[in-house]
Amino acid sequence: MNATAKHLNTINSILSKKNLSRKEFEFLNSIDTEHVKSISVTTDGGFDPESGDFHKEDRPLNYKIRLKYTEAGNLRFKCLHAEKA
Repeated sequence: MNATAKHLNTINSILSKKNLSRKEFEFLNSIDTEHVKSISVTTDGGFDPESGDFHKEDRPLNYKIRLKYTEAGNLRFKCLHAEKA
């Protein structure tokens, strides 16, 4: 299975298992899986929505999913599924 197929499977799994906001759901449905570089999911801690960095300690709001992708040739990231600590 190539990386694009794995990313598509992961995105479909996220869509079926997580309660995402409408905006997050639309983002995941619109992303071209060929442009996805990595998908990170955590149960402890979370990702910083400004830097994309992972923090193992809980913060007031913890983003549980980070998606790295390219857009117009630039590497970007999006943090999804915020949970309150």
